[in-house]
Amino acid sequence: MTGVPARRRRSRGWIAAIIVVAVIAALLVALELAARAIVPQVVRSQIVANLGLPEDQAIDVDVPGVLLPQLAVGSIAEMSLRADDVEIEGISGDARVDIQDAPVWGGGDWSGARAVVVLDEEQLRTLLGRVDDFPVDAVSLDAPEVALDTELSLFGASVPLGVHLAATAEDGELVLSPTTFRLGGVDVSADALRQQVGPLVGSFAESWPVCLAEYLPSALTLTDVAVEDRGVVASFDIDSAILSDEKAQQPGTCGDAS
Repeated sequence: MTGVPARRRRSRGWIAAIIVVAVIAALLVALELAARAIVPQVVRSQIVANLGLPEDQAIDVDVPGVLLPQLAVGSIAEMSLRADDVEIEGISGDARVDIQDAPVWGGGDWSGARAVVVLDEEQLRTLLGRVDDFPVDAVSLDAPEVALDTELSLFGASVPLGVHLAATAEDGELVLSPTTFRLGGVDVSADALRQQVGPLVGSFAESWPVCLAEYLPSALTLTDVAVEDRGVVASFDIDSAILSDEKAQQPGTCGDAS
């Protein structure tokens, strides 16, 4: 007679345990969903504030994996940020930022962060329009280089001139250097043109340094540039000082890049 109540008590114990586990699981799911709703908003608000972006700037924040354990240990293993038409100091482009081991509570450093900014043809023209004497109206993209189609005055006559420029990152600065010329329908290498009529082509035979530092936080260092069909693709390393150092959050100067 005493066995039946014992079995019932054991059954009730298992049922209670299952209910507790279910409640905890539901709570963890709710907390995970809440964290995934809150963390992107916090990250976005920090970026908007630190970079002086418009309040309505759309920023997509992606954190792979389960978020709660990462918050518990105080470090997010991977985070990706994407935003289109980001405008800083009148220069705009599409940006992606990938961060590894981002500290949650502040006061720490990440293990690495990299930004990729893409400028389409019109955005590139806007940037080059701030370079003294650059023939910005002649610019077009001709991957893997930048092209100029203009005219050159030789001995009183206007001769069609096409210039192809390679884009490179040199000492943290974007540099456009001539590689080939098309002069009067004839292709000529940059070196040959310099030797033959160098003084007559003037600045077209020289490299054009383009300072990016004055438009971006000084924590960003240009490391690579490529010209693709989608635009000029510039890659930057990001110092984690940008998290807490106001100076690192402010735009640099051309002297910082050289």
